[in-house]
Amino acid sequence: MNIRWFSPLDADKTEIGRYSQSILPYLHKEFALHVVTDSATEHYDFESPHSMLGMAPVNIYNLGNSYLHIGILKLAMAQPGVVVLHDVSLLELGLAYARDAGDVCLRTIAGNEYGAEAALAFDALYDSERYDWRGTSQQQYDDFVNRYPLFRTFMGNPMGVVVHSDYARQRLQRKYSGPIARLDLPYAAPPGGAPLRVFEPPFQMVFCGHAGPNRRLQQFIDAWSRISQPQLFRLKLFGNIDKAQEILALADRSGLGGLVEVVGFVSETVLDEAIAQAHIAINLRNPTMGEASASQLRYWSRGVPSLVSDVGWYAELPDDVVVKISPEREQEDIIAALEEFAAGNNACFECGSKGYDYLLEKHSIGRYIKSLQGFVEKVSEARFVAAVFDDRLVPMMASMCDDVNDSGMFEATLGRLSGMVESLEKGQFNQ
Repeated sequence: MNIRWFSPLDADKTEIGRYSQSILPYLHKEFALHVVTDSATEHYDFESPHSMLGMAPVNIYNLGNSYLHIGILKLAMAQPGVVVLHDVSLLELGLAYARDAGDVCLRTIAGNEYGAEAALAFDALYDSERYDWRGTSQQQYDDFVNRYPLFRTFMGNPMGVVVHSDYARQRLQRKYSGPIARLDLPYAAPPGGAPLRVFEPPFQMVFCGHAGPNRRLQQFIDAWSRISQPQLFRLKLFGNIDKAQEILALADRSGLGGLVEVVGFVSETVLDEAIAQAHIAINLRNPTMGEASASQLRYWSRGVPSLVSDVGWYAELPDDVVVKISPEREQEDIIAALEEFAAGNNACFECGSKGYDYLLEKHSIGRYIKSLQGFVEKVSEARFVAAVFDDRLVPMMASMCDDVNDSGMFEATLGRLSGMVESLEKGQFNQ
């Protein structure tokens, strides 16, 4: 089967880039593969020398909630394909797309998807020209993202959708009736098991990824400052750290001056080494964007105990592979967890090695590729059957009618056949 894989590929800037780079060699073995980094830039390292003759390629679009997906989004909305939806909420992608396109009204899109109340809620957050922020609180933003994730418009008209959590699948099914596959996000765990750590202060904490407003950094720093011995901990921030100076200023005001370091983007080798040396990973996400966390898989691969928000995909995880922080008791739970680490509670530490075992069991790349291949083949077959029905059967039956009014005798039959095709297409996927 021919596929065209659309994804950012810069592994140093985005976890979706890392995800694609890790599975491209496996895709290359199973598909006639062509890789496109956005709507214009093609990537030839994994191009198949011989495509399957006579078979149009299936486009597979990786969509995430950032400006890096604008080019991919434009093509996904214009040409059907399989969408790998890495985030249920696409507000930040929508904002970037609207600013780039100029003639797109995100307020109208919100109103079309969710009604007039969504348009009014959008007005309270952003102006309608340059989409500058004019909201008054983080809670406003959180509420909007939860209620109006905006994924339906920005998926276009997909042949099928791949998600990586039950939470995402349930949200998707409210707005999309087509084929859905729920797969476990893949990650190549290093051999040899989780590295051994000496759990003695100072405890090294690590944060990776895009520090958007839902990552709760400010709330974490505030809670950290309130524990009995905050000086026992250090925090390093890797990735796209928005408002880094504000974060450092907050740390200073909270009595944590010199304990927080903004590192930014580093190579994968440097990042993996930093995680391997860390004692705790900070992976809070509230509101959830609905999908599995590539950062969490990376933490598990190095056996790091992780603090996560007990929402979305994280709520689906076993309780012994992460330390869950309740959104309703966020500050109290963070304080309690850090106090436990400081006191040497071994139960907190053990979730790192158990997470490594969980990664091996659930998130192998081979298992992911096999499931993805089966899904793409089925949606392609279903689309082919539907196309044959629409393009051949309907015109043939119409040609049998001498008068246009005679076609009424076939209307019920065509309706039943169409319903059968649609039911078969949905039934084999959404179980």
